[in-house]
Amino acid sequence: MNKSVRNISVILILIVIAALLIIPKLLSESNSKQGGSGRGNKDQEVSADAIIIRPVELENEILTSGTIYANEEVQIRSELTRKITGIYFKEGGFVPAGKVMFKLDDSDILARLRKLDLDEELNLKQQEREQTLLDKGLLTLEEFDVRQTNIEKIRADIEVLEVELDKTNITAPFSGIAGFRNVSIGSLVNNTVALTTVQDIGKIKIDFSIPEKYISVFKPGQTINYKVEGYDEDFTGTVTSYDPRINESTRSIIVRATSGNSGNRLLPGSFVKVKLNLENIDNAVMIPTEAVIPKLKGQSVFVYENGIAVSKDIETGIRTDKEIQITSGLNGGDTIITTNILRLKPNSKIKIVKIN
Repeated sequence: MNKSVRNISVILILIVIAALLIIPKLLSESNSKQGGSGRGNKDQEVSADAIIIRPVELENEILTSGTIYANEEVQIRSELTRKITGIYFKEGGFVPAGKVMFKLDDSDILARLRKLDLDEELNLKQQEREQTLLDKGLLTLEEFDVRQTNIEKIRADIEVLEVELDKTNITAPFSGIAGFRNVSIGSLVNNTVALTTVQDIGKIKIDFSIPEKYISVFKPGQTINYKVEGYDEDFTGTVTSYDPRINESTRSIIVRATSGNSGNRLLPGSFVKVKLNLENIDNAVMIPTEAVIPKLKGQSVFVYENGIAVSKDIETGIRTDKEIQITSGLNGGDTIITTNILRLKPNSKIKIVKIN
């Protein structure tokens, strides 16, 4: 009985050993067959659409956004610490250059001026008497000079007060539109209080940014077209200057254009969509944006050559809504694959379905 059990145990052990040796081999052969099938798939044709590059004239323009600023803008402040006794403008109304907008209390200045006028008059009379004494030799020249010096000091003090008196009339430095007033009659003001603003918006400035790569292709005098929210029409302006410093975070420069503003319709702070018109480019190579493949370093496209997909590195330029300019890597007449890009690998066989 024991011998029979021992024989069965030996048989079972042999079966397990055989299984351990045979099964991995079978799995390996199965994987090998599957792998062979996968390699066969690489040889299958990929259906795709393509375009033939035909150089065109490219309207060279930059689309960006910007902000409207007043041609001139200033905050009106008082140089003196005094109470306001008069306000002579209408909020949102036009003020001509030199118009008095605020009047400050000047009563003490006028009183000091009257006192100095009297002092000057008294000293002039004394000077006349002393001149007579000087002519008779009863007064020294030094004593007469002291009187003359006193008169000059009084006149200098009068000039200082007249300048201070002039500062009590706060005027518009240029013609423009007055803003809201921030004070009332009786308010005590100084040079830290903004009384109101004046903005010249008969002409406006439009500031916008462009990528640094366009530094060499734009210049003052070029035309811009821009649109403003709330208006269906297009407006035009002229580039006048730019900030020579490049923004380190955005790698762009700020460009300024000026534009007329008939009827003061366009207001500072408005958001605008700007189109900067540059010189057109002849024989530009343009391809659909979806044909471009981003890589770790640069970009590439697949070109159809002799029935296979050939990867070519490219350099890009101007981008439009649907196309992008190729500045290096492609030529007119090349056939560019535009669909099934993700299924392609270098040297994949291609079956062209549609070509434009």
